[in-house]
Amino acid sequence: MTYQTVDFDQVFESERKSINKRRAAFGRGRVALQREQSSSRDLDDDSEVLRPTEGSAVVGLALSGGGVRSAAFCLGALQALDSTKALDRVDYLSTVSGGGYIGSSLTAGMTENGGKFPFTSELSEDEPLSLQHVRDYSNYLFPKGAADLSRNAAIYLRGLVANAILVMLFILFFAAITVFFNPIAGEYEANFLGVHIWNPFPFQHFVVTIYLGITVIVAVVLWALFRSWTGAIEIPTWKAGDTRSRVAAIAMWIVRFLVFLTAVATFFELQPFILEAVYERGGLGFFAGFNKWIQGILIALGPLAAAIAFLSRRIGEAVKSAMESERIRDRIIGWAGKGAIYAAALIVPLFLWLLYLLLAYWGRKQHGTSDFAGPSFIVDSAIYLHRFIGSWCSCSSCLGWLCSGSTTIVAQFYLLVVTGLLVLVFFLRPNANSLHPLYRDRLAKAFLFKPQTLLREGQSELDPLQLKLTGLSDESAPYHLINTALNVGGSKKVNRRGRNADFFVLSRNYVGSKTTGYVPTEAMQKVVGGLDLATAMAVSGAAASSNMGSATIKPLTPTLALLNIRLGYWLRNPKWVNLRVRLFGWANFYFLLEMFGLLNENRRSIYLTDGGHIENLGIYELLRRRCRVIIAVDGEADRQMAFGSLNTVERYALIDLGVRINLPWGQISEVSKAIGKVIDAKGDALKYAGPHVAIGEIEYPDKRRGILIYIKASLTGDENDYIFHYKRRYGDFPHETTLDQLFSEEQFEAYRALGFHATYRFFDREDWFAHLDRKDSKNHEKDIKFLDRLFPLAAKRDPAWKRRHNKFVGWFKDEEAAPDILRTKAEGEDKAKAS
Repeated sequence: MTYQTVDFDQVFESERKSINKRRAAFGRGRVALQREQSSSRDLDDDSEVLRPTEGSAVVGLALSGGGVRSAAFCLGALQALDSTKALDRVDYLSTVSGGGYIGSSLTAGMTENGGKFPFTSELSEDEPLSLQHVRDYSNYLFPKGAADLSRNAAIYLRGLVANAILVMLFILFFAAITVFFNPIAGEYEANFLGVHIWNPFPFQHFVVTIYLGITVIVAVVLWALFRSWTGAIEIPTWKAGDTRSRVAAIAMWIVRFLVFLTAVATFFELQPFILEAVYERGGLGFFAGFNKWIQGILIALGPLAAAIAFLSRRIGEAVKSAMESERIRDRIIGWAGKGAIYAAALIVPLFLWLLYLLLAYWGRKQHGTSDFAGPSFIVDSAIYLHRFIGSWCSCSSCLGWLCSGSTTIVAQFYLLVVTGLLVLVFFLRPNANSLHPLYRDRLAKAFLFKPQTLLREGQSELDPLQLKLTGLSDESAPYHLINTALNVGGSKKVNRRGRNADFFVLSRNYVGSKTTGYVPTEAMQKVVGGLDLATAMAVSGAAASSNMGSATIKPLTPTLALLNIRLGYWLRNPKWVNLRVRLFGWANFYFLLEMFGLLNENRRSIYLTDGGHIENLGIYELLRRRCRVIIAVDGEADRQMAFGSLNTVERYALIDLGVRINLPWGQISEVSKAIGKVIDAKGDALKYAGPHVAIGEIEYPDKRRGILIYIKASLTGDENDYIFHYKRRYGDFPHETTLDQLFSEEQFEAYRALGFHATYRFFDREDWFAHLDRKDSKNHEKDIKFLDRLFPLAAKRDPAWKRRHNKFVGWFKDEEAAPDILRTKAEGEDKAKAS
């Protein structure tokens, strides 16, 4: 069956049908559509754009990135949403990275057990087995300690060796070419790959380069004459029927190719001088000493470079934060961090260049002798190969160039090894030897399991659950959107704004992006057999990689790729899903594109990484679907409480979707920072009933409105004792680094309990929430009344907590409910305005 890529309208219609199935199970009305007048379309596209009506009240839930920290916080939020029955109203679940861990666990569990929530929060002697399992595997990378450490190290080493095979293939090939250009040290003759060429010049060096340079000049002159005579357009195209433009395009490509060949020839003809300066007898002492000095630096700083590469994302975030600081000391630290990144970026490429020079040196004969500089095992192997080939071929045969002389026998041996490595490469797979399989399997073990109420006799833990994306139920669970980043750093069209990435979604019905188009998930699963829920979850959380979308550190890209610090995933491009011929070993050479950041949307394979590499909240795709209400659970690390990811999605939404967001997040920031400082200084703080939540407005095209409920990992002082106790000892809580993926039971519970506290007390109307001023928004009170209708107060409640209001709108009108910190500030601002 042949599949065609489709645009978003068809994807949304498919999702609407799935959502209506679940709505029917809860007795909710179907999603109705209306035309969106102001949506931009191509001039030749007169089709209607249909989006949900406001009355359809489509509800989306977004779970942010942030590793296990976010997974724990979002787990608590999900438990609260289930306890207050708000989860029953959710149509879409949009997850990123760590939010996808627990989000995938939720949708898989609800699919398996017919819609029953797998992590029920209740007071009982034993927790539900599903919740116990997630707690037990909160240290998911090393659940068995030292045994897992050695296993993970072995898997990493395997990937490193696989990378080395591909890289050594090119290094040996380049070393062989260098030897063919100049096989005997100190003796120079005009040649091309060992073949003598006519030399009319009064010198022996750079003859090939001169020939190619003359050819470039002639080609450019002819191109200039053609341009003058025909008046062809300046930017050549292949426009049908325009012969002049086609010829101009051909001319441009010829000139570019010739310039490339000239640069290559110059490089290879320059290397003998470098070899003589660094290695050969009589070489310049300065360069020989410089070489030893560089080697010493590489040995000393190699481990440091590896450490910087592993911590690259964290270091990059720290550098960015420091460079934006007003303090001189912070900016100095930022410059130092940037210098460390560039130093680390140079070490691995420099090591490979020196390795190439050493191999070329080993392959050359020493001047005036018959000896080679290489180790005896290489030279002896090369001699044996030369004799073997000479015993059954003549110099007039097709292999004559191999047996015609003894000066290049080591280079010939290099080419034989290159051939063997090339064969090996064709048996490797691009995703098999990165860190992705290890990461996927660990996450699947921790978060994808069959929910059970009791263990069978002899059963020690829950059974694993292997589930295809198409196996997710559209009746038992919200429609799951798994957000990833499509890396397109080398795209001339998509990357004009410098984002280095586009939004790519994996879901039950369709996979794809606006850039590549969308194809049915079933079609992609046929082409990519390993594309299941576990893979999608791992790809969405592939935080460490050579290419990281908008978070890419370009100087470190080759180093990260070469050191196999790669959690990303190569997927067949939706545009090429009908390609019958499998890529086999050729796909391994996409590693080179990954290494040099030459990824784009048109190749047969595309590279996907963490959705947080473009948008870390999961809100963007819900805005694209015009959700009437979006509940965003933000568990990312944000020590400054600057809401950076929210600011990013606000910019993307306005530029890409024509959607404006207005959220009073500053009120949460001020209270949480003040409470955190007091706890750090005194070990105690005033106890405020909120805000952990802010309610804001979403302005869609055609003056349609939406509501954003933003739940932030924050402190207000009224959290329970063990949350308070954890905060006293770990000052960064609740924004400890995402690098920490080895959570203890106490740490996991602190975040889970905080997520439950913040979400439950809001939906149970027990906490004040940040909101817009009624003077600034005429419709905000109507929006909050709508939330009272959409999320009615649940009958079940915790008697330990007293409720001040029974409706959201009651808190909205209660001016005295705001924390003293905010009311004091507001009064000061009013006085300042009056004066």
